[in-house]
Amino acid sequence: MIDIIIADNQVLTREGLKATLSGIIDIKIAGYIAHGAELHQMLTAINPVVVLIDPNYNHRLTAEDITAIRSNYSSARILVLSNRKSKAEITALLDLGIKNYVSKECSKEELVRAIYATAKGEQFFCTQTFEVLFGGKLIAQNGDLITHLSPREKELVYLIADGLTNKEIAEKLFLSVHTIKTHRKNIIKKLGFTFKNVAELAHLLKRA
Repeated sequence: MIDIIIADNQVLTREGLKATLSGIIDIKIAGYIAHGAELHQMLTAINPVVVLIDPNYNHRLTAEDITAIRSNYSSARILVLSNRKSKAEITALLDLGIKNYVSKECSKEELVRAIYATAKGEQFFCTQTFEVLFGGKLIAQNGDLITHLSPREKELVYLIADGLTNKEIAEKLFLSVHTIKTHRKNIIKKLGFTFKNVAELAHLLKRA
């Protein structure tokens, strides 16, 4: 069972999440928080697996609350659920160590996958979040656009971001140029990613 706490100042959002997740048998909403002052008491009493939080809404829940959760409740994993579409705001949260971010406009299926991924300690960004970060549509079968890559494919992204050519990557990894080209095609197929912003993708991968 995945016990979650919903930290959101909006009553309708809390009620909507309750209705959305009520039919998921292995997800339990164990409590609600509307203000950062309630965090300590609630997290201590419940010890949730996942904290679903919308920070910086009317300053009742803030980035400082996220920092407090990470510092004092290391067993609780954080999933940000927000309607903010500013790349700067999202990046600021990533700099705090956030690995899981979904938009309030995402589908129920993506939200549920995000909760499962967060509970397992995996990284998850919804499709809309990637569109904000990269400025273009990215497509993946499961919506999990980072963990969908294999370890070798992630390694390739780093090397491409470093400016290495296919031949240089092949020599470094002791593989053929043909194999490197095949990996590149697979990455593009999985992510719908053209490597235009590969350095930024590599930066996100390092946060995982």
